[in-house]
Amino acid sequence: MAINKFNNADHYIDLVQHLPPAPTIAIELLGLFDDPDRDIDRIVELIGLDPSLTLEVLKRCGKATAGAGMETADMFEIITRLGFYEVYCVVASVVGARAMAIGKPKSVLDTGTLWRHSVVTAVAAAVLARYLKETEAIAFTAGLLHDIGKLVLVSVEHSRYADIISQTGAFGPNFAEAEQSAFGVSHAHIGARLLSRWGLPEDVTVATLHHHNAPELAEPYQRLAAMINLANSLAQQVVEPKADLSELLARHADAMILLQLKADDIPILIKQTQKDLQRVQGLLEMVT
Repeated sequence: MAINKFNNADHYIDLVQHLPPAPTIAIELLGLFDDPDRDIDRIVELIGLDPSLTLEVLKRCGKATAGAGMETADMFEIITRLGFYEVYCVVASVVGARAMAIGKPKSVLDTGTLWRHSVVTAVAAAVLARYLKETEAIAFTAGLLHDIGKLVLVSVEHSRYADIISQTGAFGPNFAEAEQSAFGVSHAHIGARLLSRWGLPEDVTVATLHHHNAPELAEPYQRLAAMINLANSLAQQVVEPKADLSELLARHADAMILLQLKADDIPILIKQTQKDLQRVQGLLEMVT
């Protein structure tokens, strides 16, 4: 069954006319978080391999340093002042923004809304990772790219995808099931397969695959899957607040048990996500 789903995923990916290249620089930067001996020169060197990426990072980070009264156009100095993680988040956001172009020729899926949801999910996942003492960069990356499969499907199945969105909403709890029924594969499978083909780490691809499933299915990456699963809903709560959190708590009971979170932790995580979002949204240039 899994093989058939990934075959279907490959079929849809191969039909995309303008598929962005693999984000090799971002992947190499992500790998540096596991290297205790990394140095800033290597980070500058990697970013410098892509001139357009370099310009975009300098532009976005330059605004942040200027706002703090320390404007600079030197990549080494920007990384020193902002930190590797902050600069990595900007690089990842450029990769995510480029991926949005997959779905832009079609108007069925509001890519601005999807981008906002992806960024908020990424920030919420990073907040969760920090709260649980996990790796923030991995969580941020998985949160940012977890819905990339939707862009593939909408670019190939324009009118049929429109029908599903009109019936369930693009972020509805039954959306993935409706995709599976209509196309024999969901955006989660397609997204995981695309990220795997691009060379993203296995934990990111597996968490993407299972971000609508019980986290236990993602073993041995069930903690990351649980974080993305929960961050997905935290993002919706941040964008469209609801006074009653009982539905969110019930839906993610398994994830919360696995992560050893209590109901009282959720408002804290939501508040921190809102705070972090205000801090980084200028860097990420959120589309609205």
